Amino acid sequence: MLYRRLGRTNLKVSAIAFGGLPLFFQPPDKSIEAINLALDEGINYFDLDEAGNSFIPEKVYLDGGSKIGQVLKKRRNDCFLGVKSMRQTYEELKADVDLALERIVKGTSREVIDIFQLAFLDTPQKMEIILSKQGGLRALEEAKEEGKIDFILGAAHNPRTLIQAIKTDRFDIVEFPFNIIENEYLAELIPLAREKDIGTVVMKPLGGGQLASIADLSLRWILQHNVDCVIPGMKSIEEVQKNVEIGIKPERLSAGELETLHKLGAEVGKEYCHRCGYCLPCPQGIMILGVIDLVRAPMLSLEMKKKSYHQVIKGRLKSDPNNCVQCEECVEKCPFKLPIPTLMKRAVEMFE
Repeated sequence: MLYRRLGRTNLKVSAIAFGGLPLFFQPPDKSIEAINLALDEGINYFDLDEAGNSFIPEKVYLDGGSKIGQVLKKRRNDCFLGVKSMRQTYEELKADVDLALERIVKGTSREVIDIFQLAFLDTPQKMEIILSKQGGLRALEEAKEEGKIDFILGAAHNPRTLIQAIKTDRFDIVEFPFNIIENEYLAELIPLAREKDIGTVVMKPLGGGQLASIADLSLRWILQHNVDCVIPGMKSIEEVQKNVEIGIKPERLSAGELETLHKLGAEVGKEYCHRCGYCLPCPQGIMILGVIDLVRAPMLSLEMKKKSYHQVIKGRLKSDPNNCVQCEECVEKCPFKLPIPTLMKRAVEMFE
């Protein structure tokens, strides 16, 4: 396995690391099997994600505890652990750190979170809260001083807010989507992170599954760039084995392979949401990013999409795409000119 230095943390992490979101939808026995194989094959960074449970304090980190938490009881020193919080305020992050310690690493040989993540720093408004005196970043800095966590990661789908995070010099690592479609990070963010010796973790290397048919090309293309590690989502031993092969020897793409990658990227990119947030706020209160994600997500069954649509999009977020009046204000603001009103209409037709 190829290993790279994760910026100023000086951690040596596997170039192909483990994206944990798909494990949330797998039973514990299958998840533990995949985690153990990944460790055996040299993958040493695990990026946890508990989907919608991340927003529910009584449920958050319980899934991780039942899966990787069980593996860590025997193999804590074999890997580095990334745990994220979707919340924002000082009190919320203080509570989340303690919950993660209790539910995932308690009883292991090293009761500490290696990398704690502030996730979805996608809007200026959220950055303002996070960076304030009553924001979550201060709670993580205190937890770091207390030895509860080792390093702080900021994650976003928006290069402008993540560049702001880098410039504060209060984050050790940044995490962002990067693939043949979402390549805007090459212009400023990646060079700035290198200049400041900030670690870089790439999420959504397969575009949320939309580039899955050419996964090997996408992963190899990403690893040709100046990033530290990539976290493709994995849910089975077969996926682990395929990704490990790439991590051992990520060969450069041939001209023909690069053409294939660009061709699919151009096709998928016609309706691909970069989650940059420029389209927001919607005058009708629609959470455009979440709706498009759900419509375009190839990994979820229609039944699971419908459940998420009604329980999360319309229920918890109070975001109803049926309220779209086709004003196209969002299209005017979108840097990629996506057909957002059409996608809102498609969501209604697909899920209702």
